Amino acid sequence: MFRLAFPPARAFVASLFTALFTALFTVVAPSSALAQFPDRPVRIVVAFAPGTGSDVLARLVASGMGPLLNGTVIVDNRPGGGGITGTESVARSPADGYTLALGTTSTLVTNPALNPAAKYSVDKDFAPVAGLGKAWYVLVTAESPETPKTLGELVTRLKAKPASFASAGQGTITHLASEMFLSRVGVTDATHVPYKGSGQAMSDVAGGQVLFASDTVAAALPLIRGGKLRALAVTAPERLATLPDVPTTKELGYADLRAHAWLVLMAPAGTPAPVVTRLSQAALGAMNAPDMREKLKAQELEPMLMDSKTLGEFIRAETPYWNDFIKRTGIKAGS
Repeated sequence: MFRLAFPPARAFVASLFTALFTALFTVVAPSSALAQFPDRPVRIVVAFAPGTGSDVLARLVASGMGPLLNGTVIVDNRPGGGGITGTESVARSPADGYTLALGTTSTLVTNPALNPAAKYSVDKDFAPVAGLGKAWYVLVTAESPETPKTLGELVTRLKAKPASFASAGQGTITHLASEMFLSRVGVTDATHVPYKGSGQAMSDVAGGQVLFASDTVAAALPLIRGGKLRALAVTAPERLATLPDVPTTKELGYADLRAHAWLVLMAPAGTPAPVVTRLSQAALGAMNAPDMREKLKAQELEPMLMDSKTLGEFIRAETPYWNDFIKRTGIKAGS
């Protein structure tokens, strides 16, 4: 005859209590941790020097995020390697939400495609947090009777005889944007002259040492307004309020020439989704502040506000646009 063995009542109750407490703790602990986030300063790593466009935007968003998080957000400049050093430091940081990257088109997408020294991948090593802003590009030449007056005249000049073009450095978006233009119009013998930054590149275009360049509106605008540079086209889908008389590449028949620099916030891959959501909400809240649009305008930036999910979709769509071109042309960093 078999007897069914039941645990003593006290042991059974204790066992049940332990199971319930464990389940409750599993649910409550993350919520409790999130409620306390952040309990120390959040860092936004900028992979470029203070005073650059990335740095200015990072400081604007950091100052707005702090109060919304009931904490402190600081900017940590880590320049080097054309943006690789600072970006990789974030990819290797703990995935706890306390270290973010102010990512750009170049640091996240084109650098890994161009430079073997970039040991990270935007899709494997980062979690999208929020889209912040974007900067359109403008093709310029010297303001001179001897230089092309229109983009069509520039194409004719380039096809007639070899010429040179400037950039802010080998493999930068300023370089790739011009290479895309040359590829699109079928010019293969233009000589690239890379500089260490936009300032000298724009100066030498204005001085006639090189025929043309592509750069952000912010970089070219002072010399355009000063009568030293002539703007031939902008890569925006519509004409810019800053340069209302300058046609878009789309108007001129080059709708696929849509090069622009975008700036976003990224966290290390594996950052808990609730933390990413909280950071995203704070970043977008900061970017939606009443005075932010004017501050962006002063930097020749446009809002590009995206939550984590939308930003991830955007980057997945943008990456092939650049990677396919880099692979097809064989352009390398420093080559």
